[in-house]
Amino acid sequence: MSVLASVLLALLAVVPDSTDAGLMPEGWTMGWKCLVSATGDGMWAGNHPVIDSTDVDAALSIIAESPEVDFLVTGALMSDSADTFVFRRARAVVKWPGTPWVGAGLYLHDRQPFIPGLREPLVEWGWVDIDSLQGYGFASGGILGFNGEYMIQQTGADTLTQLNIRSPWMGFAGFSYSRVHYHSAESPLDDNIVLNALLIRSDFRYFKPWVIIAGAEGEKGKWAVTGEIRDLRNFTTGLGEIEVVPAIAFAGQEFSAPGDAFVPGQRLLKLGAYLKSVRYIASAGIIGMLDLRSDSLSGVSVTAAMVSESSVIWNIEFDAYADGDYRAVFGAGTADSFASAGLRVEILEDSTRLTGMASCTPREDVSAELTISADVDGSLDPACGLDISTVLGPVAGLIGIHWEQGSDVTLSINLRGLLH
Repeated sequence: MSVLASVLLALLAVVPDSTDAGLMPEGWTMGWKCLVSATGDGMWAGNHPVIDSTDVDAALSIIAESPEVDFLVTGALMSDSADTFVFRRARAVVKWPGTPWVGAGLYLHDRQPFIPGLREPLVEWGWVDIDSLQGYGFASGGILGFNGEYMIQQTGADTLTQLNIRSPWMGFAGFSYSRVHYHSAESPLDDNIVLNALLIRSDFRYFKPWVIIAGAEGEKGKWAVTGEIRDLRNFTTGLGEIEVVPAIAFAGQEFSAPGDAFVPGQRLLKLGAYLKSVRYIASAGIIGMLDLRSDSLSGVSVTAAMVSESSVIWNIEFDAYADGDYRAVFGAGTADSFASAGLRVEILEDSTRLTGMASCTPREDVSAELTISADVDGSLDPACGLDISTVLGPVAGLIGIHWEQGSDVTLSINLRGLLH
């Protein structure tokens, strides 16, 4: 507990000091920021808490910039079983004088690969451990508004290359292209991951098609395509405007990507309808899904929410699939400036769980939330939790007390502060 208290006192005592602009060359700016995180976990022993583990992480970043140069260095002091100072991140980027479009850079523990999708990403953050990445890259662009970058990075003995190209908006369409190649030194050549992704976004006034085409290079079965037609408004009712969104998600049998956007062999058709109310505080949506290969994804999903005249918030969620899986959620709650209360019922196949929630905000910088839940089918399996959060100057703090049947009462403390 003493470690957490020391961190709190240090954060509150520090007053950010601006860099003296007179010490910097003309056109240069320099700054710093320090992100401090301290956590403590423990159990409830008798009538008092006992903290049995603590962890402190203080990351200090130094930044220097000019129109042609960008430097960043981050180091961190970590304290768990022993105090350790580690180098965390650095970059040095040089731009061609007079243009922001041409440049080169060195990156250490920086620039993770990421490729977005229409819903789930094709490549998610964290696929490659950022602490193992080091390499260099080049960027260019400006011709007709196009820009791109190419990076070569090492992660241990493996090699990662990234290529990203983005076009300007051309009045009716635009595109972005990404290519990620991960070559493992320990795997056969045909096990290496190569992923190309082309996103095409367009606007034809009355509807906006968005399409993503992904796949490996010249390999059978390693392809995927997903698309939506947005802003296709077909119906106007007394409740509001209904937008219809057709969508598809197809993938080859051998398709693989370090993300959840596709399932190998997927053949999925979707048709969604969404209500945009202009007269009432309400929204609703329904999605029908047809899996052409199996029944695992065929089904329907419904959501609805509204605020009544008495300020009660109602929401409903329902998912049902052709293979028999289903889920239903019903919730209601009310709130004012200082307190809120709500009730939630969740039905997941053969289980029904009831959850009650209440929160209180006695001050603008203090909030507390109490949650109690139980399974109403047979065994109660009760659980409860109390979370108290506060903001003190540059510090945000959270104290949580949680208990589940068959487990001890646990206590967690988290303090975070950002100084700059």
